[in-house]
Amino acid sequence: MKATSYLATRRCFNSSGKQLFTTLLSATCASLLAIGGLAHADLIIEEAPAEEQEAAPAEAVAKDGEKPKEKSEPEKDAAVKSRIFLTNGDKLSGMPHGVDGQGNLEFTSESLRQKAGFPIDKVLSLELDTWKYRPRPETIARIQLYPSFGEASGDTLLGALHELTPDSIKLDTWYGGVISLKRSMVKSLQIISNGPGSYYGPNNLNEWTLTHGNGSWNFQNGALHSVSDGGAGRDVGLTEKTHISFDTQWKTSMRFRIQLYSSDVKDSSPDAYYDVNFNRSYAYLRTRGKVANGGNIARGGRWKQLNLPRDQTQAHFDIFVDRKTGTLTIYIDGLRACVLQSQSPDPENLGTGLAFVAEERYPIEISGITVTPWNGTTFPNQKFDLKPGGVPEAPADDTEKKEDEKPPHRIILKNGDEVPGTVGKVQDGRMIIETEYTPIRIPIKRIKSLSLGDDGEQPRKYREDVRAWFHDGGHVTLKLASFEDGKISGTSQAFGDVTFDLKAFSRIDFHIYDKKHNELRNDMR
Repeated sequence: MKATSYLATRRCFNSSGKQLFTTLLSATCASLLAIGGLAHADLIIEEAPAEEQEAAPAEAVAKDGEKPKEKSEPEKDAAVKSRIFLTNGDKLSGMPHGVDGQGNLEFTSESLRQKAGFPIDKVLSLELDTWKYRPRPETIARIQLYPSFGEASGDTLLGALHELTPDSIKLDTWYGGVISLKRSMVKSLQIISNGPGSYYGPNNLNEWTLTHGNGSWNFQNGALHSVSDGGAGRDVGLTEKTHISFDTQWKTSMRFRIQLYSSDVKDSSPDAYYDVNFNRSYAYLRTRGKVANGGNIARGGRWKQLNLPRDQTQAHFDIFVDRKTGTLTIYIDGLRACVLQSQSPDPENLGTGLAFVAEERYPIEISGITVTPWNGTTFPNQKFDLKPGGVPEAPADDTEKKEDEKPPHRIILKNGDEVPGTVGKVQDGRMIIETEYTPIRIPIKRIKSLSLGDDGEQPRKYREDVRAWFHDGGHVTLKLASFEDGKISGTSQAFGDVTFDLKAFSRIDFHIYDKKHNELRNDMR
């Protein structure tokens, strides 16, 4: 690869943000990786003028006391397609082109004269600005895999349910075509519809009401980002029994509130709500509203411990709520974390709104928000027997057991009914189910979820694994094979060889099992 010649201007700051000094250096792409830093540093790459390519760099910074010359026309900011984060703390905006045969991530920027190559072992993450609104289908299948050994959560994929067999679940996606997932590695399958009391997003900022005005929250790459104090709310038509799930990330400490059954999403302190306060490793429920005798109540309960690891900076939440009884059951990363009980359940003026409330000192990111009606009895299955992937099972006593004698699925409908049977193909928006007596066809929009049994298998880890984060929430892990032409290809024990459209992802992380690199990633957010 031909080295790119450029001038690098490095502005160094102390921890309080005061600029200490500015240095100039002339370097090649390889030397960019060796630049160190102080408390933090911004690396700005500027193209060297043609006449300076063969000469030493000229003075590029105004001397003390001199004002820099004003340009006749202001430069237009280039559209940022991505940012590359390096293991030494530096970052650069531009456009990724893929990984070449020597294992270098090729990257161009308006600040560079030509394409640069960064060795993959020096790349921490690639942040992508590729989100684009896509109309939601009437129903979406959300599949979550079992986590690999030592990981907090498994991969999550969204798409249209295509087919189920005794060994696989096929998902039709816009970003990867039809994906066949190994059934034993699927932890849960949930159907999300656009019916009453259902929501999936966020899709844009306009569909959310900001209690503290424009600028308190923003929308980027399919996620809501808090900027200052205040809430982001939406009337999602919460039903009497509801299931709310979402992914959240934080930088230093998990601290935010979620208001359920808000009577007014335009107000961060409405007249009535169930208010759940998450504060580091604890959760607390407060109830506000009118009681039957016309009085007002504002009561809280006891703090419940969550037992989150101190260094954790992201989590998937599932909250199951019974409005009448005031009972909230909270799962974090698929495990039951706590049960909160209102001391004054079901105030008469509760609404149907949902709101996330953040503090300026503790910014959060919310994505993959799912709201669906709940039957009041079904919770995530935790009674599974996990086996490492690739380990053969001991032969069963009945070696002659036929394939069609495998335990059937349990199809859970939105009204709480359960249908035992074996699911086959999905046609014309209906699921064909073979029951003991006769085949039946159930509209997918009437289905809440499918129970797939108690035995689970953990996907294997590979040294070359990367983790790609979807704009729509969740992530997928695969052993990287190629990255070119706007596509990323790889393999996973859970779904075999795949090729994904890069536009589906907001970020790609490298060296995902390295503790030091994960700490650097947490610091960069």
